[in-house]
Amino acid sequence: MLINSLLFLQRHLFYILDRVAIDDVPIILSIANLCGRLCGKLLDKCIEIVVMSELDVVTLEKALPSEIVKQVEEARATLGLQALESSGYPGKHVKRIHRALDSDDVELVRMLLKEGQTSLDDAYALHYAVAYCDSKITSELLDLGLADINYRNQRGYTVLHIAAMRREPTLIVSLLTKGASPADLTLDGRKAVQISKRLTRSVDYYRTTDEGKASPKERLCIEILEQAERRDPLVGEASVSLAMAGDDLRGLVTFKRP
Repeated sequence: MLINSLLFLQRHLFYILDRVAIDDVPIILSIANLCGRLCGKLLDKCIEIVVMSELDVVTLEKALPSEIVKQVEEARATLGLQALESSGYPGKHVKRIHRALDSDDVELVRMLLKEGQTSLDDAYALHYAVAYCDSKITSELLDLGLADINYRNQRGYTVLHIAAMRREPTLIVSLLTKGASPADLTLDGRKAVQISKRLTRSVDYYRTTDEGKASPKERLCIEILEQAERRDPLVGEASVSLAMAGDDLRGLVTFKRP
């Protein structure tokens, strides 16, 4: 029974593999890796996709077992994709900044920046914090005032795009009130609200909630981003008005929560 279930799972994941966003492939890869030899074909296909993708090393190290990351790195080297690999591989100083963020130590980040070897933007520190750290750390990093809120990483994502993927309302509000632009597009033409919608199941979005109870976080993210877009409808322009609209956006989060 278990074997049949795993084989069915492999067939299903194989079917959707070409339809999912590249950011979701590591999740499928992890499932295939856990299933072992029964999902060997799925595992090989996922690794092949990741090798040829623009997923950077930091993302892979956070999402996958070390032996899989090593396999991807070796395959990229064999195929002559070292340029792709090195472009996303953080230097020692950047790694120290990332480790400081992992330890929730913004003061150490400040000290490392004073050494002058890199900047918050060059280290993609804000992207890293939004993706992997507590929202409090992101707020403290924003308060340093040293990062470009609309800076893009190697894959063309702004921090608001990353926050939409994480589906954390407080993060989204923090970024919007600091001037993040909800109109900025990814390289494949998506805005943050579209990313959030793609990651939200219909059942979660349309679920009714009792008065005074919290709305699902996924729906709340969409509502906040839609409200932000109504205040800042011009594609490509910085969201100056959103920084002034912080109280309204925070009020939306506060009102929706218990």
